[in-house]
Amino acid sequence: MEVTDPVVPLDTFLQDRFGAQAVDPPREAIDPMVRLLRREQFLRRWLPAIFVRRLSAGFARSNTVHPDTARALYAIVRAARARIVCATGTYWGFSTSILAAAVRDAGGTKVHSFDLYPRAGAHIAPSLRPWITLHRGQPSVESLPAVLAQHTPDLFFQDSRHDYEGVADELRMVAPRMAPTGIILLHDWSMDDVRRATHDALIGWNFACIATDDPQQLGVAWRTTPGSAS
Repeated sequence: MEVTDPVVPLDTFLQDRFGAQAVDPPREAIDPMVRLLRREQFLRRWLPAIFVRRLSAGFARSNTVHPDTARALYAIVRAARARIVCATGTYWGFSTSILAAAVRDAGGTKVHSFDLYPRAGAHIAPSLRPWITLHRGQPSVESLPAVLAQHTPDLFFQDSRHDYEGVADELRMVAPRMAPTGIILLHDWSMDDVRRATHDALIGWNFACIATDDPQQLGVAWRTTPGSAS
């Protein structure tokens, strides 16, 4: 059965949940992505896409973060005053940079970002690296336990595997270790497996889709009452 959830404007979610307003991410967090995309767009004017891909493995060929989603990530993390953020699916580091900027600007401590790819995070903004610890070369479910044993995440961003089992495994591992007021954000909320796995893994949580122009969509989950069962 298809899972549907309310679609909520970002400003409404921020006001209702935190009494806050949306704030745009700083340029330093998004400039590396913008430069890369502009270079790719320029080359595609003269070369077939397959040749452009071969010129640089750094081109954002695997779903760079949409500007609306980047804004939502930054605004929610900052409004939540998240001190510790865990995020799966680093890839080139664009969303990781957004999260790190929000943690820094909210007076937080660290973003722990997880990716199987050994070169993940190659395009993280240098000024934001002090707020990021990369965990690379292992599946997230193998590297997460050691981090969760030492840190209590205030926010979790799920953006690695998007099959049912992959999403459910990460959520069942992270959710019980989160702060009582923790927030979970999920990219690719448009995918049925992501929505079903989230509903099945997070019993007793609230769910919504943040209204953006990103076709991949951003889901959000939070507990009704702090400390309720996950």
